[in-house]
Amino acid sequence: MTRAEWIEVVAIGSGAAFAWLAWPHISFPMPLWQIVLGLSALLLAQSLVRDVAILLRRQRAETGQPRKEAQCFCLESTVGTTGVLTAALLVFLGSATKVTLSRWEFFLAVAGILLLGLLIKDLVISWNPFAVRCEKDHLNLIVRWKPKSK
Repeated sequence: MTRAEWIEVVAIGSGAAFAWLAWPHISFPMPLWQIVLGLSALLLAQSLVRDVAILLRRQRAETGQPRKEAQCFCLESTVGTTGVLTAALLVFLGSATKVTLSRWEFFLAVAGILLLGLLIKDLVISWNPFAVRCEKDHLNLIVRWKPKSK
């Protein structure tokens, strides 16, 4: 594991501990859409913080790595965006489902989402051909919907 990954593991532990401490201050029962939206936003925020850290590291190192074009999208962003859209759909449909989470359930949900983000951080979904593949620090990719004609 790299130093950045160790830092992220410590941040995940801290975030989970914070969730444990914050639980009494969150009002339950809570609408299902709020839980889905909150966890999705947490995943997207984790991705954003990691991407900014990668950009700052690259800026300091000033490596002239060439950017390459690909027909793919970050899996982590796809999962987070799907969660946000699902929450919006639940609001639009007028879902009245309310959920009560125990302290342990809340802690495990937050820790699980942060751990999922760590596990899928290097995965991208490509659609031509369809595949899920590993692309380490994929900020150097330029997303193309269609292949560039030559």
